[in-house]
Amino acid sequence: MERVAINPMDAAWLYVEKEQAPAHFGPLIFMSCPEGDEGFVQRLVAEWRKSLTFAPPFNYRLAKGLIPRWEITPNDQLDMEYHLRHSALPAPGGEAELGIMVSRLHSHKLDRKKPLWQCYVIEGIGGGRFAIYLKLHHAQMDGMAASMLMAKCFSTDPDARNMPAPWTIGLKSSPEKLAAAKLKKQTAASQVSAWARLSNIRRALSTLGKEAYLNANSSLFAPYQGPKSVLNGRISPHRRYATQRFELAQLKRIADKAGVKINDVFLAVTGAALRRYLSEQNVLPKKSLVGQIPVSIRPAGDDAIGNALSFVYATLGTDLDDPLARLKAVSQSTESAKSLQSTLTVDAIEAYTSIVLAPYITETILGLGGYLRPASNLVISNVMGPRQRMYFNGARIEHIYGPSVLFHGQALNITMSSYADEINIGYTACRDSLPSMQRIAVYSGEAMNELEEALGL
Repeated sequence: MERVAINPMDAAWLYVEKEQAPAHFGPLIFMSCPEGDEGFVQRLVAEWRKSLTFAPPFNYRLAKGLIPRWEITPNDQLDMEYHLRHSALPAPGGEAELGIMVSRLHSHKLDRKKPLWQCYVIEGIGGGRFAIYLKLHHAQMDGMAASMLMAKCFSTDPDARNMPAPWTIGLKSSPEKLAAAKLKKQTAASQVSAWARLSNIRRALSTLGKEAYLNANSSLFAPYQGPKSVLNGRISPHRRYATQRFELAQLKRIADKAGVKINDVFLAVTGAALRRYLSEQNVLPKKSLVGQIPVSIRPAGDDAIGNALSFVYATLGTDLDDPLARLKAVSQSTESAKSLQSTLTVDAIEAYTSIVLAPYITETILGLGGYLRPASNLVISNVMGPRQRMYFNGARIEHIYGPSVLFHGQALNITMSSYADEINIGYTACRDSLPSMQRIAVYSGEAMNELEEALGL
């Protein structure tokens, strides 16, 4: 079989994956059947079972050997009984019952002997709705790549028909697109000499060390500055998943009034919800929790396989009771982090990120997570989805969420997915580490209202 090399950052996801910490993620897509079409889901599943042409990475299987590589699996060797599952919620179904099912499905590792994906079509939500949970591996794509895949699969035209299954489309860019993205990256890098890039990386690392670790009043944060908390112990394989939803306009109003970014509002609301949740259990650390925030460095139009991420660290203001003070602290922290990386080219950011993450990745590969001081208290992602309302063969895409990855030392992940005119937030947690985790989602809604009131909106 033909084999495909895996770059080191993608391969790292295979090494950090453990039995209790699978490295797969969503998306979870809520859909409404075309009006009056009661047999839509059954026909969809039947048509998809006949879709037996697989594009990369849906035909990539991990090859045997010491060095991780993908091998391209022939179409006739993929087992659709494994990859495509049709399920139904017990009546009367609803979003709560769907959350329970997804929690269970998200708990199980993908089989490395097969291509690393599964698609669940889940009906019975009520109101003519169903869901698609596409289980993907982080070694093959990141959240932005998954979002681009969804954009390629769906249409803004509600009358579009005969649309193919996601695995027949895949992610691998055409040679022209890959060449253009590579040229764009090389052009940006060529404008800065190799020595200047090394100097910029060294300067960024020096600033991070001096400001984050030696300046107690700095708004710049780095790995291993967060306190030890109940979020940062060993985890079990069992998951719990919850969701929250906001109108994009609501976050924009708050951001505009406060003079901050939408993501700052999201982080501050998250900090407020976590402060309340941990306070109720009498386990709120005196120091603020610190979030690790993935930042996409994927060039526009680059829908290639793999990950293109950097990471920044920011306070969540869980040590502050006042919502406006918390929002200010979060905003200053994220601005400091962005400013630090703004002097680096994309290839320099990749090198910088590898250096900064090296201790954490090593710790995770060795299975030491949860025993040592956490690199961050949780990962908080912001994935930009389609900006227009989308459809699939006439079915309306209602909401898009992102069940995500947990590790030993990180029992909670929060992912915000923007879609059309709404913000969809998914909360993935270790069921045994965080009892009644759904309260965090509820408290986030109340924290958003509290922030509006504090701003006089």
